[in-house]
Amino acid sequence: MIKKLLLVVAAVSLLVPVAGCAPSGSTEEETIKIGCLLDTTGGLGSMGTRILNGARLAVDEINAAGGVLGKQVELVEEDGKTEADAGFDRIKKMVEIDGVKVIAGPMITGASLLAIPYAKEQQVPLISPSATGIPLSEVEIDGVKVIKDGTEWFFRTCLRDDAQGFVLADIIVDKGYTKLATIVLNNTYGKGLEEAIVGRLQAVGWQGEHVASVHYDEGTKEYRGELQGIKDSGPDVVFCCSYCDDGIIIFKQALDIGLDDIAWMGCDGNYGSGLFAEPKSAEFMEKTFVAATRTVGSGSVNEHFNAAYEEKFGEAPEVYCDTMYDAVWAAANAVEAAGAYDGDAIRVALTGLNFDGATGQIAFNEIGDRTAGSFEIWHVVKDDTTETGYKNAAIKIVDWSM
Repeated sequence: MIKKLLLVVAAVSLLVPVAGCAPSGSTEEETIKIGCLLDTTGGLGSMGTRILNGARLAVDEINAAGGVLGKQVELVEEDGKTEADAGFDRIKKMVEIDGVKVIAGPMITGASLLAIPYAKEQQVPLISPSATGIPLSEVEIDGVKVIKDGTEWFFRTCLRDDAQGFVLADIIVDKGYTKLATIVLNNTYGKGLEEAIVGRLQAVGWQGEHVASVHYDEGTKEYRGELQGIKDSGPDVVFCCSYCDDGIIIFKQALDIGLDDIAWMGCDGNYGSGLFAEPKSAEFMEKTFVAATRTVGSGSVNEHFNAAYEEKFGEAPEVYCDTMYDAVWAAANAVEAAGAYDGDAIRVALTGLNFDGATGQIAFNEIGDRTAGSFEIWHVVKDDTTETGYKNAAIKIVDWSM
């Protein structure tokens, strides 16, 4: 059964054993190490702990199928604490102390920005399941987009913020909203997603107005002033890009000041049951969220993943659990294709990967981004069968490709 899964998940051509498993002159390792950097504490802790289970499931299946290059895979787990500097520190630890040659992670854009130059220097490819920031692969210089230096060492199984922004902007147009307010994290992720939405709206000739823009620092406990400013601007829709912990506070305080009679939209960062731990946050999201986005998959591998995850961990997978599963499979397939546990050889193999993953076809373009994928448009509904009484629910699936 697992052998058959391996053939489904990975391209058959990537599974042909190649002689010479270890680089010349190196000490033979007993396992193939795949680094795993996720944020299991901090603002994304609730999300990160569930995503980690996706990585563990992938490793269990890979090892049950015989491992990689005839060896068992060892998952080297580290916590980035939802902090860019802390995540980068754990990257260096895995490379310099653990001897890891490929890493599934980082989880956030900030840590990824710090890690990319280091990954290039150390020749260790990174495969992020959830760092969606556009500047990780392209940057704008004097109004011209150019490829970011070192991006050949950075891959991601999630879709970029500009893709997510396009989908969100199209919803705004389709629903006829004409007064948009935004409240987003004051980081590359939040501001990048806001910019993508506004840029897409301008490109399609939207006749509405961006009436308010709030960039807030994570860890702030008081948002009522910013939220009152949004209310006073008279929007008919509010877009929020948050993490879990700050999102709970924002939604609770938005309910308190009467912002629950306006449509709200969200994104991947505020998906998940962690936001329902506070009843007022859950109530607000159920009353106001008309549409939000996250990367999803479909097909037989996706069905297998969802069933296997729920059986093993006792709950349904949440956002980016599936992309992490795909990231670990991508790392394992690339090592197998490279025929050696060598960073540069693994990087080259990643550029040629093409396999069916839990989130659809996994293939990377010349700058390490997905060439296609799907977004789920979701909202929040009441559900008495859950611990909190609420759950995320799909509205529809939107396919996207370059």
